[in-house]
Amino acid sequence: MHGWTHTIMNARLIKTDHPADHTLGFVIEVDEPFEFRAGQSCDLTLVNPPHEDGKGSTRTFSITSAPSESPRLMFATRQTGSAFKRSLEDGLLGMAIEVDGPWGSFVLHDDAARPAVLLAGGIGITPFRSMIKDAVERRLAHAITLLYSNRTQSSAAFFSDFVTWSHVKRNFTFVPTLTDPPADSSWHARTGVIDGGLIAEQRGSAAAPIYYAAGPAAFVKAMRRALFDAHVRPSDIQTEEFPGY
Repeated sequence: MHGWTHTIMNARLIKTDHPADHTLGFVIEVDEPFEFRAGQSCDLTLVNPPHEDGKGSTRTFSITSAPSESPRLMFATRQTGSAFKRSLEDGLLGMAIEVDGPWGSFVLHDDAARPAVLLAGGIGITPFRSMIKDAVERRLAHAITLLYSNRTQSSAAFFSDFVTWSHVKRNFTFVPTLTDPPADSSWHARTGVIDGGLIAEQRGSAAAPIYYAAGPAAFVKAMRRALFDAHVRPSDIQTEEFPGY
């Protein structure tokens, strides 16, 4: 498969884990070469799942791994108790899955002279993990800043990855913030929501950034409003909403 070609491929479940509280991570292996750009998504259909409900056995997920790891693809999703997610948790390794995609244009821009500011709310971090890992591996020249909002640190998926990459990639800046920080002094970073003031701090004196926002619908709406209020051009904003299925 190349680019945005529509192809359905066979895959199998090879690993599950929990990268954060109430979060299911899983890895599948596709039977054929699977090409995609970091930030894209695909549709996954469970074949003969152990649990079923009226919502069906197909869901759309952003790919969390980098293209270099294909044909193994990693995903992460909040646990909701749905039949689909219970099937992934309870399904035996080797469970058959169909992959349709890749989909979407939520990918890092080509002009490395313009910084990228990534605004992630909760599980909206998944496409950004793919983008940042890919940028680190390919040594892209883009200056990238990740603002990552979670309720608690234990609910922040892949937190340690971003800390590591902020030391590896000279022009990657990680700015985490918690809306429900611990009462003690164990958290030394930002607190509160991502707002216009925090976003404005990332502008710097370089070329105008391109902004990417991903997360629940309310988060994405708030980010759009903050960016519009800051007079960011609509063409410099990309968003991806994550439904709560």
